[in-house]
Amino acid sequence: MYMLIKGTYYVVGMSPDADSIKFKADNPNLWQKIETENRKQFEEALTKEAGIVTIRLQAIDALETHYTPPSVLTPKDLATKAKGAKAPGKGNHRQPHHLGEVATDTFLAFMGVTEVKWKSWGRNTWIDEARISGTLVKDKLGDAIPGYIITDDVERNGRPLGWVFAGNPPFADGTPLTKHQVGELVSASANAHLLQRGTVYPFFYMSLPGAIRIPLMEAARQAQQNPDQEDVWLHDHTDQGVDVASLTSLYDNTVVYPYLFRRIVRQWYGKTMNRFWDSLRDQHDALPDGEDLGLDLDGFFEDGDPWIFVISQQDFLHLSDILDVTRTSLKLHVYPYDIVFLS
Repeated sequence: MYMLIKGTYYVVGMSPDADSIKFKADNPNLWQKIETENRKQFEEALTKEAGIVTIRLQAIDALETHYTPPSVLTPKDLATKAKGAKAPGKGNHRQPHHLGEVATDTFLAFMGVTEVKWKSWGRNTWIDEARISGTLVKDKLGDAIPGYIITDDVERNGRPLGWVFAGNPPFADGTPLTKHQVGELVSASANAHLLQRGTVYPFFYMSLPGAIRIPLMEAARQAQQNPDQEDVWLHDHTDQGVDVASLTSLYDNTVVYPYLFRRIVRQWYGKTMNRFWDSLRDQHDALPDGEDLGLDLDGFFEDGDPWIFVISQQDFLHLSDILDVTRTSLKLHVYPYDIVFLS
């Protein structure tokens, strides 16, 4: 069941990006009506910031600005040796920074946030001040931007998955909505706006009903066919084939679907750890932290070859059927808006 939840957004003193924003429900009791397998994680997140939670925007995939791959299990034969050795760091991996900034600025502008000034300390970056609906705000929690979300689930990190809207809702707070009602409203969401502007990619799962997906797919298709100078579509040439010989190239000048970027980073980290473990077995020095950012995509599908549905072909396929991978290159034969992930 989809539910409309009215509340306020917060950005000053926070670290919003193109696919997430802080939100506080006017009526926190409504959260209890959301059915989710991740209730525990959500309750922990809700308590941590006094009722403010991070909303993860549904059906979009923004360029990664600080992706860290998940940990990998230490082989049983090295459980003792690995304890005293310094393993290679996971790193904080990003795609071309400028386009990520454009996407975030586009999202903030949609929410009425302009003249944004960011501040950094160590690894943390946050909005220090911003003009919101004409008023300059410098104090954390001093913004309280009115709006509402539509949500039906919480992801495993405790973030509600939702459609983000600014302004007054068309229905009362707590109204349950059908998929068709959401489909009629979704074009007015920040999610759709970002797809229309071409600053993010679509990312569709089988749990997303066609009534909601179709308008989003059309928004992404239109953006791809008429790209602007700062659209991801103007810079992404994965459909023509791209060389990805190193992570550095992906950081600086090669734009690929963020889903593929995350898989590449995970594979790089897995192979880096395998070399580290081999060095322990051979009693060689461990790899220094951060060494060797070269890529070797051989075995790209060994860790999984998900089922997908290709909309234009009306067919169920594996990802490997539409993605050519060589040791240092990728070529995607359909656009991301044509893909629905089934697994």
